[in-house]
Amino acid sequence: MRPGGTIWKTKGEEFLTRLAQQDLLINQNLRQLADGLAKAKLAFTLGLSHYTYEPSIKAGLPVKPVPRVREGAHANNGSGVVTVIKNPPHPNAAKIFVNWLLSKEGQELYGKAMTQGTRRLDVSTAWLKDSGSQGCKDVMTVEDYLRLETHLESSVRKIRTPAVALAAELLK
Repeated sequence: MRPGGTIWKTKGEEFLTRLAQQDLLINQNLRQLADGLAKAKLAFTLGLSHYTYEPSIKAGLPVKPVPRVREGAHANNGSGVVTVIKNPPHPNAAKIFVNWLLSKEGQELYGKAMTQGTRRLDVSTAWLKDSGSQGCKDVMTVEDYLRLETHLESSVRKIRTPAVALAAELLK
């Protein structure tokens, strides 16, 4: 299990306090968690992205994502965050690249390379079902995404920081 803000946000501190009293394996190594799940040493994991356990699915191991939770799925940008440094050496080249990356062609290529969907409405994400995943735009409205996200700076201050503090206290 990896600590994060989604459970803190949806279930609260009392739920996490009771969860921490269970016999848990706390591990930040995603590969070890995926292997433990695939070898049935773990019943379930929290915090694994689909591309962490996708090799197990492709190998025919009995691994699959759990159904969408009632409170709403975790919403973040996964590996899809673009950062441009301040005063880049070639600012026009950076703009051209970002514009291409965000284009239909760029999102199709990047999405398939990373096995991640896009929020672009003109790019198909139906192919994600083969990897046991769904595109965010196929299961979540923009309003849901904004309500459930935990990656923006405002959410880090409001959600992740207190969630990590609670995790550190509960797991000492």
